[in-house]
Amino acid sequence: MGAITESNIDIDFAGAATTPPVDLDLRPDHLEFGRVTAPLWFRARYRNAAWERGRVEPWSTINLHPAAIVLHYAQCIFEGLKAYKLPDGSVALFRPEMNARRMNHSAARMAMPDVPEQLFLDGIRTLVDCQRKWIPDPPGSLYIRPTLIGTEPCIGVRASSEYLFFVIVLPSGSYFPQTLSGSTGTVRVFVSESVGRAARGGTGDTKAGANYSVTLQVIAAAKKKGCAQVMFLDSHGERTVEEMGGMNVFFLRGGTLVTPPLTGTLLAGITRDSLLKLAPTLGVKVREERIAWDELLAHVKSGRVNEAFACGTAAVITGIESFVLENGTEAKVGDGQCGPVTHKLFDALRNIQYGVSKDPFGWVVPV
Repeated sequence: MGAITESNIDIDFAGAATTPPVDLDLRPDHLEFGRVTAPLWFRARYRNAAWERGRVEPWSTINLHPAAIVLHYAQCIFEGLKAYKLPDGSVALFRPEMNARRMNHSAARMAMPDVPEQLFLDGIRTLVDCQRKWIPDPPGSLYIRPTLIGTEPCIGVRASSEYLFFVIVLPSGSYFPQTLSGSTGTVRVFVSESVGRAARGGTGDTKAGANYSVTLQVIAAAKKKGCAQVMFLDSHGERTVEEMGGMNVFFLRGGTLVTPPLTGTLLAGITRDSLLKLAPTLGVKVREERIAWDELLAHVKSGRVNEAFACGTAAVITGIESFVLENGTEAKVGDGQCGPVTHKLFDALRNIQYGVSKDPFGWVVPV
């Protein structure tokens, strides 16, 4: 394909770039999450206080000056969403406008320019449209990673005046390889009681790269204990549940689904928001409330809390088998298996995302 224009997006790539190589296995259960990157990307630059035209082309390495502000002061934010292959062969995104708004919330906190919502949405739609053949069959999906970085070369402690916004896409299977592809599965979760993730007044509610780097040490230690994820408590000593390393968390207590409220220290997850709206339509009561960890642990041990799950774009919904504490003790949730309420929510949400069920909320956006 030569250079053409679609909406406000320039497109320039060789036709072969849209087709996966014959030796690449796109079956969802053979894809490691985040490993395979499709050959095209979308990019747009911000210079002289204005956004330049966006462009879809074969991705290339990013040429950064050693003094680029992102390398020194972590001016980097990102988003995560997916494209799904529907039963009729068409392709759809799930609530992409929420990602656009959340990215600009992060940008404001990190002293970065807004990415115009139309540029964000048109860039993603055009990129996905050009790489439809890279989308795995269900239960696989095409993971989409929009990113904004400060590129100006300057080591003065200030915000950059130049930025690169880019989007890459990755054919993906299950986020947790130990869970069964296409089902919720369950994972063991380590509870970080002494290391916090975010502080009041900080950046806990932004998708800033630095928020994730500070969790890597704890996540690595958790994996050595056989845990797939970490659940963080608040950092101000009240021992309340906040979120996991990149996912929100829900608990079924006495027939009601509860999750921590958005206090400015945890991310406003799009899957979280979807479940808060979807659950009542399925007859499941749901409530946002402060959750004291010690009380929750007692309820897990007594069986009053008999289901728990993590949720996020990458993992969708994953049941929690047990919580592993820093002192080495372990508390199993229910029978350690994925419970019926978790299954019900998982099936209902994924059926909407994959176009199997009617979308009563208008969440599915055709590409």
